[in-house]
Amino acid sequence: MNVPRTACFISPARSLLRLFNRQRLFSTSRLILNKESEATKKKDKNKQQDFNPRHLGVSAEIFIPSAYKNLPSVFTHPFVVANALVRRLYTFGLNSVQVALFRFQSGIKPSFLLWKNKAIETYINVNTSFAHKNLQEVKGMVSLWVQEALEARSRQLPANATLEWQLIKFNAVPKLVSVQPVMIPGMPLEHLQLVYKFDTKQKLIKVNQQNKKSDVLDRDVVDYVAYLCDAATNDMILMGSLFENKPNDKLPKSYEDDTKVAIRRMKLNGDIYRLPPE
Repeated sequence: MNVPRTACFISPARSLLRLFNRQRLFSTSRLILNKESEATKKKDKNKQQDFNPRHLGVSAEIFIPSAYKNLPSVFTHPFVVANALVRRLYTFGLNSVQVALFRFQSGIKPSFLLWKNKAIETYINVNTSFAHKNLQEVKGMVSLWVQEALEARSRQLPANATLEWQLIKFNAVPKLVSVQPVMIPGMPLEHLQLVYKFDTKQKLIKVNQQNKKSDVLDRDVVDYVAYLCDAATNDMILMGSLFENKPNDKLPKSYEDDTKVAIRRMKLNGDIYRLPPE
């Protein structure tokens, strides 16, 4: 069988053309995938840059077990005391599980001693700056909800008086009472919500600049202060304050799915100088 000479040259040419088109297709696909990957990375980076931890507040109810001294008599209210003790044990176990899960999922070893010291330092700085009417010093240490509440209360302070706040001592060792990992969309697990119990003796000195008279108030204060902790950088932001639950209170749900309720709660808990509920 005689094959035309032209066919011997056209077939290799077509094969080369197909190979070239195939390589061009692979190169184009690879270029598109690289661009999509770069766009995704850029988008994630922009998300991280847009995220401001000071926007976060205490949005969910956190169960704070009743102190032993605030429990009723076991002889008159045995079931109330028993339930309160069970909830205390449950809270302790839940905190332990949360810490273990955080370590496993994030690969970060918690620095509890460092975080406690930073929490105490922030607590002192915020109270001192508020008394001196200089909130600008602690702007980066508090959430926007706390800042807004402090500014509102600062405007209510008498203009003709100066305040001096002192932390005299701790009546008890500061205690970590709640640990909750905070998941932020588009970011690795690095944040924790920590609640500390500060049982302190404080002194507040008020001096009237007109008559130079001073009032000294010594008092014992128990505060439950919530912080947002960045476990990767060890930065601490004061998010708000909470109050101890009553002995017969039930365990709340661990998260808030109603946005309006969450915002209302963040604003309420951001006022660290509010009175406890009746």
